[in-house]
Amino acid sequence: MLIKDTHTPGKHCSSTAIADLVNFHGLSWSEDFCFGVGGGLGISYCLTPEASPSRLLHTRSFGYEKRFFNAIGVHDFAWQGGTSAQQSQADLLLALNENRPALLLTDIYYLHYFNSSSHFPGHGIMAWGYDAHKEIFYVSDTEREQLEEVSFSKMRKARISDMAPFSYQGDFFAPQELATPTDLTSICQQAIHENAARLLNGDDAFSGIQALYTAMDDFKNWQNSADWQWSCRFAYQTIEKRGTGGSGFRKMYARFLSEASVYLESINTLELVAKMEASAQCWFNLSEAFKQTSEQDLADFSNIERCMKEVIKTESEYCQHALSA
Repeated sequence: MLIKDTHTPGKHCSSTAIADLVNFHGLSWSEDFCFGVGGGLGISYCLTPEASPSRLLHTRSFGYEKRFFNAIGVHDFAWQGGTSAQQSQADLLLALNENRPALLLTDIYYLHYFNSSSHFPGHGIMAWGYDAHKEIFYVSDTEREQLEEVSFSKMRKARISDMAPFSYQGDFFAPQELATPTDLTSICQQAIHENAARLLNGDDAFSGIQALYTAMDDFKNWQNSADWQWSCRFAYQTIEKRGTGGSGFRKMYARFLSEASVYLESINTLELVAKMEASAQCWFNLSEAFKQTSEQDLADFSNIERCMKEVIKTESEYCQHALSA
């Protein structure tokens, strides 16, 4: 059982998978456009003293998938979960039998083609079919050109996670159809406004731009932690390497703004693309500061702090202008 896939290799897992899904349903949108419509930019700082790294800096927003589908008119969007791994598998097989490719949340630890020694849940992929005799699923995943095979047993494990904030129980989304939105001007404008507001205001001291101030206040504790080098290295990876498209997703978002300017002229008049590109450069500089510091024996965070202040300055400037778009 194999549905003809519409996979185009991309940069980030969920936005690639969503672009594949909407293209299957007739919406010819790029990954970057899907990322922006869902308000994908975010900043969060997490203290994880029981784990290593003990500090985490994320640059993508939580709830991106739900916001995307709400934005395009799927107001009742909900992940379909199961009461057990076996039930979740049965539900997924049923969707595929009905010619409904499915967006899945997975843990890359169980996806053999990553060969990962660490858990990383919440990874979005698309399921396009299965072979009942061989007990394998056929999936597309981010930058990979061809479909990958994942065994039923590994997939059952990959689709269950109790690791906060990435807790899910066989969650997937496989719509019967997706209607083509008509008012892209309003969709783009609202997405840009809401994303800028979330970055500026945040929900608490650990989200939005405020999270960077919280991180700087914590540097003295970070420097004294046993794993300060690994935490710095991981921060570099989560900004620049781990499926962000570079510069903490800011390069992707700049390309979204460029595409959206066709529908929203104020993007050009406010020079939002250039402002986001400036922010992307500052995020890249910050990632390099984390990388260089991780390779030193002395826990000197002065360069990291300098680069973080530049991120705050440029990102705040972008957000203030974006609210007028």
